[in-house]
Amino acid sequence: MTSRLPDNCATLYADLQQKVMDSIALEPGGSFVSKSVKGMTYWYFQTPQVSGQRRQIFVGRETPELLARIETARLAKADAANILNERKRLVAMLSAGGATMEKGRPARIIDSMAKAGLFDGGGVLVGSFAFACYGNMLGVAFASSLSRTEDMDFSVQREIQIGMSRDIGAELQRAEPSLKLPSQIRPSAKPFEMIASDGFKVEFLTTRDGPADKFPVRIEQLSIHAQPLEYMDYLIENSQPAVLLYGAGVPVRVPDPARFALHKLAVSQLRPSGAKNKADKDLRQAEAIIGALLEDNPGLILLAADAINERVDLMGNIVRAGAARLPVAMKVEIENAVLGKEWDTEAGTARSRGNKHS
Repeated sequence: MTSRLPDNCATLYADLQQKVMDSIALEPGGSFVSKSVKGMTYWYFQTPQVSGQRRQIFVGRETPELLARIETARLAKADAANILNERKRLVAMLSAGGATMEKGRPARIIDSMAKAGLFDGGGVLVGSFAFACYGNMLGVAFASSLSRTEDMDFSVQREIQIGMSRDIGAELQRAEPSLKLPSQIRPSAKPFEMIASDGFKVEFLTTRDGPADKFPVRIEQLSIHAQPLEYMDYLIENSQPAVLLYGAGVPVRVPDPARFALHKLAVSQLRPSGAKNKADKDLRQAEAIIGALLEDNPGLILLAADAINERVDLMGNIVRAGAARLPVAMKVEIENAVLGKEWDTEAGTARSRGNKHS
């Protein structure tokens, strides 16, 4: 069941997100440093460690906007403790208002990925942990059963826009020591996940180049492999910043909520027959987000549908098949927005069928 958060939660969340963006890094003893890589300048926040080494958190590729953020953060460092306390206070107020919090191991892992620069380098939090962020973004509280999962998924670019290499596996193990690579069964299929002793998984996914692109690919700059998935390109295009409610707030990137919902409708139809529970959960998550958007911002669904209608594949058909299991009124809304396609056997291409504006 979906319920509305108090009206002031939207203001509190926006305030927190702005403060998180303005305070790029506030760890004591740290400083901003830059590096030039292949003619591009990249910025990092460098902090001393107990071991005597220095840890660098990727901040981003140099732009006028980034330089302004760095200057704001430098000016704020003198008041770092107060800023962090204010962020923690906002998180606590959102929690008291019924917003969705993250805690324990999942929160530590996502926080470690944020500090490693995964999201600044183009990574996106996807799956149920992204879904958990949408309630706070949309001002609603979803049923807790919709976000419970034993998998955490990150989508990463094949070419990371980051000026240094990261051993993401090592970063994950610092956050959760029991995470390990599974045994390799087939040499051609490298592991793209790490599994904890109790079965909790962290998986890395990426975009698919074509039907033959089925095996995990190496992401050199992150020292990991990622599994290509169909329609991942659609999901992560136009990803958005969000704040995970943990500690003083953790900056992440998540898919556009409307794209997430329509993508879930498609995924629900692509699950194997033995994964009915997951397919049902896909549909319930899609239904919850679509319901909230239809009430407050239906234009986002139309934009997400337009992106599907512009594709040359048959994603629209699969989305419509998933929508057939939604409540009738919601099903009609999706069918009116998403055009199905038919396959032109002579030309070997997909073509639109019908007119959504008729």
